[in-house]
Amino acid sequence: MYITVSRPAADGRAGPGELRLAAVTQRAGIDRREFRPHDHDYFRDLFGTFGLTADQEGLAAGRVSFTDLVAAVLPDLLGGGNRFDLAVMASTAPDAEPGFPMCFLDSAVPDAGLVFGIADLGLVGVFTALWLAENRSRLGARRILVFALDQASVLHTEPVPAHLRVTEDAVTVLTLDVDAAHRVETAQPQPVPREEVAVCWSALLAGEQPGAVTALAGPGLVAVCGDRLPPGTVAVPAGRPASGIWSVLAAEWDGWRRTGRRVLLADYDPDLGRFAHCAITVEPDPAGTHVADSEEQEKLP
Repeated sequence: MYITVSRPAADGRAGPGELRLAAVTQRAGIDRREFRPHDHDYFRDLFGTFGLTADQEGLAAGRVSFTDLVAAVLPDLLGGGNRFDLAVMASTAPDAEPGFPMCFLDSAVPDAGLVFGIADLGLVGVFTALWLAENRSRLGARRILVFALDQASVLHTEPVPAHLRVTEDAVTVLTLDVDAAHRVETAQPQPVPREEVAVCWSALLAGEQPGAVTALAGPGLVAVCGDRLPPGTVAVPAGRPASGIWSVLAAEWDGWRRTGRRVLLADYDPDLGRFAHCAITVEPDPAGTHVADSEEQEKLP
């Protein structure tokens, strides 16, 4: 978990201060590639080291790696100036091939800044990335990319917890820019006992103006709240643990930019026992031209 706080800028003030969202981009439905013969050997040896068995059916089904996902969405991102100060990759499932896709991003973007990844934080990984991005913006970062990556290949025979199981290869990218209009309010994910999660979520909603906010609850939050999920909450289905809740934001992005909307997003990771949330104030912008993927819009609520 990222826990460092921002240092003051040289003049005694924080950096740009508020985190601003410029665009939400997503891609899914990418064709799978076959595993190469030496990939079979690699994963067999890797899993065998830990007493596990490589899943031959999973290997035969092919893969869409994190690098594939980053490459698929990159043309849309490069339209924003071919530069970034920070890029963060957040995922729940391991990659389907050895390597680190952010190295590819670093070499593919003409003016690239710092790149790194967040893993092993389950359903709160992207929220942590956003909180980190807000801290980094106070140190002068002006353009930040947050990648939420889901790849569905399971290459071993061990069971995967339902809340972490990926059923669709997909990527959602949040482009943050200090000059954008849409404010993002983040918070560090906090430890919360399961029995108190519904109360925390209800308390957040109570602080919003009735009828003026769209509340998106991720699958971990939906599962732990059960019938205590507040009325009007949009329950995001499982299957895309990293990108799912953000893909709903992407699907609605153009409509909300035309009308304006306050959006509250939250999730709960049962393994870590941490509750995470953020709020986005989408300002009305009739001239907005960013278009989310149409096929994805048809799939999402």
